[in-house]
Amino acid sequence: MTAGWLTSVADVQVHRETKERPIDRYAAEQRHLIPLPAHPYDTAPVCYRIVNVEGFVSYQQNHYEVPWRFIGQSLPLRITESEVIVYSPTIEEIARHRLFPRGASGQRSEDRARRPRDDGREQETLLRERFAELGVVARRFLDGLLRDRYGKSQARRVLALLGTYAVKDLLAALDRAVRFGAYSARAVERILAANARPKTVLEAMADDAAEATRQQLQPLLEEPVRPRPLSDYQHLGEGPADHGQANQANDADEHERTGNTPEPGQPA
Repeated sequence: MTAGWLTSVADVQVHRETKERPIDRYAAEQRHLIPLPAHPYDTAPVCYRIVNVEGFVSYQQNHYEVPWRFIGQSLPLRITESEVIVYSPTIEEIARHRLFPRGASGQRSEDRARRPRDDGREQETLLRERFAELGVVARRFLDGLLRDRYGKSQARRVLALLGTYAVKDLLAALDRAVRFGAYSARAVERILAANARPKTVLEAMADDAAEATRQQLQPLLEEPVRPRPLSDYQHLGEGPADHGQANQANDADEHERTGNTPEPGQPA
């Protein structure tokens, strides 16, 4: 309907401002127009969600599974007409699910390939890797936590606290728990409730962005660029006269070093 209206009405009427028909104006300007993009402009909305203790993000009261290692992190979700696409803090796709229809509620889109096996060893390996990223104190706390029968589920609860509290506050709480031998998620929650302020959504996003940037820069930091001597930059602040004086000074140094003094009237 719209195409027919453009062809038979809008494009063939004389425009009030240009005094030309749009179809004639288009023919004259066509060679100056740039081509349209190969792909249509992406208008899919993006939102951020915190990964809960079970490894799910929520959207419109439904839940979508992501890899365990992102528990407690705030991740971007891109919502298309048919899918929920989840990205890591470094904007790498980590999960893709079919979007539940409007009106659905409490549904879970699961992918067992994204979670560790039920044998316990893979779960422990993933937990140790994640706590190791937080530092020595976190590793010590996890060691104490895993002595308990329900230590793995407790560890996931602790990781989920990263979605609510800043990393430095969580580490301070873990350090206090280790010093008092209080190896439980409940103890850490009590310490944080008494001594820390929950972070805002913007602070959560900033924390994850900073961690992503750190991971990207780490290879560069391991091989830093060596500093150059200041003399390499001296010429940048010199004018033409300074260069002449510098050349004369260099010539004088050379004559003094070699003992060759020029005769009067001879160029140096």
